[in-house]
Amino acid sequence: MLTHEHTDHTRGARRFCLEYGIPAYGTRGTIALTPLEGVKSSIIVSGQTFQTGHFVVRPFKVRHLAAEPVALSVTVSSKRIGIASDLGSITPNVVEEMSESDLMFVESNYDEKMLLSGDYPEFLKRAIKGDHGHLSNDDAGLLSRKASSDRTERIVLVHLSRDNNTPQKALDAVEAELEQAKHKPSVEVTEHGSSCGPFRLG
Repeated sequence: MLTHEHTDHTRGARRFCLEYGIPAYGTRGTIALTPLEGVKSSIIVSGQTFQTGHFVVRPFKVRHLAAEPVALSVTVSSKRIGIASDLGSITPNVVEEMSESDLMFVESNYDEKMLLSGDYPEFLKRAIKGDHGHLSNDDAGLLSRKASSDRTERIVLVHLSRDNNTPQKALDAVEAELEQAKHKPSVEVTEHGSSCGPFRLG
């Protein structure tokens, strides 16, 4: 399942699909810009739910500097997982699609002070902070609070920048925002380049 065509999300997709004999799922814009020679592709459409195996998947639009990016809501065995990474804005649609998730993966890409005082060129800083860039730690906290409900068991913060963030800063920002919420799910952080899980729900 490809959310957009950037290489940090598609690198290895062709090899993986060929090795396991499975199609690559993505929007028309994503598939068109991803090297998938020899791989069967399956076009998904934002806002249209589909099923693959035991998974019911609903892609939904996000704002990001990519051709046709989406985030995902995945339901399996009555449990819902919301995945929102690589987006620059928390739109009402994003909050709605992520709500009622048992498990949420939320981008927490950068600490604003670290980004602004860092060595990145100004144009890149503006792109990251822009409406089609990435979510800051504060943004991640806001999305986590707005989308979480009594149903939400766990929030996992993902896509942390190696240069402009730390796991502790991300955790502190999101937990501080969740102090204002009636329900406080557990929060975990993935470090750059590391794997996480598996996660058991219920």
